[in-house]
Amino acid sequence: MKFVFSKVTRSRLMGTVGLIICWRSQNDIITQYFLLDAEGLGIADYVSLKNADEDILLKEEERLMGGLGSERIYISEDEAIFLVNYFGTKNIKYNKILPGKVDEYRFMIDKQVKNIDIFPKICKDIESEIELVNYIVMRFIARDKEALKYFSVNEDIPNMYVTSANGTLLKNIVSITESGKYKCIALFEDNNKYYKMNIALRISGNKLVSLIYSKKVNVDYLYVLDELKKYEYITLYIVDDKEFKDKFYNDHPYCMKTEFENGVMFTEFKKNNDHVKKDIYIINDDIKSIYYITNANQLIIASYDESEKEDIKKFIGNKYKGHIKFKDEYIFEGSIIYGFAQDGFCNFYDFVNI
Repeated sequence: MKFVFSKVTRSRLMGTVGLIICWRSQNDIITQYFLLDAEGLGIADYVSLKNADEDILLKEEERLMGGLGSERIYISEDEAIFLVNYFGTKNIKYNKILPGKVDEYRFMIDKQVKNIDIFPKICKDIESEIELVNYIVMRFIARDKEALKYFSVNEDIPNMYVTSANGTLLKNIVSITESGKYKCIALFEDNNKYYKMNIALRISGNKLVSLIYSKKVNVDYLYVLDELKKYEYITLYIVDDKEFKDKFYNDHPYCMKTEFENGVMFTEFKKNNDHVKKDIYIINDDIKSIYYITNANQLIIASYDESEKEDIKKFIGNKYKGHIKFKDEYIFEGSIIYGFAQDGFCNFYDFVNI
């Protein structure tokens, strides 16, 4: 096969990277789509398309990369093969099943490759020390030695850890002390339990010089819910078109699709990860809106900003005029749309009137 091009997201600091590789094989054009997971240790997802139309190719790219909130750049053949080799080797090392049609990309895993320092390319450019602090705390909680090694001048820091494996940072409050250190109050999940701890960091020249942390304190789920809660604006529609689910997903390939017992949820993420730049980082601040279509032909839209809610309402009303009918609006202090979906409700009125 002859290499045509490769494209990658600069989202490594969020834990996952999207990779596209295009090849020419005689008269065929083969496009491969990889989801590379640094926290799950390997290639997490793989699909390929042969001689696909441009529209289908673009939709598959959006499905893979649209929710990662990252710039996309072109890389060389050697760099693309190195990434597949590097992450695929992790699957094998940690007994993780290689996804999809493995025979289509196994040659890249089996190939002897030179080590390439591609980490700077697949990471976004850091724009502030607050952003760097949040990313470092995120990678520390995720037990991401590779990222900590890249940002640290202290050789001991990458070997430090407080989680059993792949913890998730839920919230981080950052402040700066008089001595110039950054103090963080971190809330995180590890092995289905929740913890809070203090972390202090010293940054110099966009590098981590020191990191110390307190004893972690166990907190309950209700505490976590209270810490993460924000206003959720719900708009309710009746769907007249039985094919609306497929139509909506076809129009929004960049949305993450999740199947529930009595409906399908589409999560739309923001086009960037600017929430990491804030002195109060909250994990779900990258969500723009959530669309849940029930088996009872209701469309429930959740938004997290009042002006954005109005923009979405106008856009949806114009685009799907004749397919949906507006019914109601609600404001909740805290998210309820996941509870509605997970509890298996079809009718939103039944849920809110409990």
